[in-house]
Amino acid sequence: MKPSRTKIYPTWGDIVAIIGIYIAASFCFGWIVQLLGRFVVLPQGCVQMIVYVLTFVATISYALWIRWLRTGCRGDREVLFTGWKLDLTWIFFGMIALFAATILIEPVLALFPDRWLELLDEHMRLGGWMMLTVIVAAPILEEILFRGIIQGSLVRKYGPWRGVLFASVVFGVVHGIPQQVVNAFFVGMVLGFVYYCSRSLVVAMVIHAINNAVSYFSWIVGGEQMNFTWEMIDDRRIYLILYAVALIVLALFYVAVIRRIRRDRVEQSIGKVTDVSSTEGIVDRNEENQDTPEEMHNIKC
Repeated sequence: MKPSRTKIYPTWGDIVAIIGIYIAASFCFGWIVQLLGRFVVLPQGCVQMIVYVLTFVATISYALWIRWLRTGCRGDREVLFTGWKLDLTWIFFGMIALFAATILIEPVLALFPDRWLELLDEHMRLGGWMMLTVIVAAPILEEILFRGIIQGSLVRKYGPWRGVLFASVVFGVVHGIPQQVVNAFFVGMVLGFVYYCSRSLVVAMVIHAINNAVSYFSWIVGGEQMNFTWEMIDDRRIYLILYAVALIVLALFYVAVIRRIRRDRVEQSIGKVTDVSSTEGIVDRNEENQDTPEEMHNIKC
């Protein structure tokens, strides 16, 4: 028996290809925009935003195209967006969980050389265009690609745990800078499970936008440089208490996720049993309605 076409996508080759298209598109559009810059003078921040948007549009288009080739279904809405509702409960809970995760991973981020953060600081200094990219364009385009398309397909293929994990790894890898790779992975885990539990891509977009806005304005307030939480809190005891609270909050978040996944599995099991029972009932009724050869002979007589 041949496997269902919908279970073929995405292959690991598809995932690598999507990353490759993202990198190639970034270089190609960067070169094209720089070439056009000889004729049209644009702010560097505007150039960066144009390249960013075009790169993601090209990558999203490729991901949709290859998904259509694999599944034969270009408009499978369930894979792309399971909903557009604005769930304030999950926005609030997800935002707190995301802040908690950010605090918890800071000791890991501190192990990397500062020179990588200096490269990030240079991009952040590009002004209002970069703010628009970080707070508006990034949450929309990144959530469509990484949560809507990639995670949606991976969850269908591997289930919620591995699906969210693999999508978060891809989300981290494309950020390039080591600190961002680690940070984006854990951010992706939280956003991925928020999307899975809320069934709304808008919720993930809103949380992503708020998180980026807080990070951007914290960078400005901190003297245009990235500061860790312990650097902003002088009292070590307060920081340790805050760290413990963040750990508890993130634990509660994943408890809620586990409960949601278990509930979904129970509902799916009940649905399968109901479908089987309905099918058996139809078969039994059909068999009862069929006349035996002897009954047909008596009717004719």
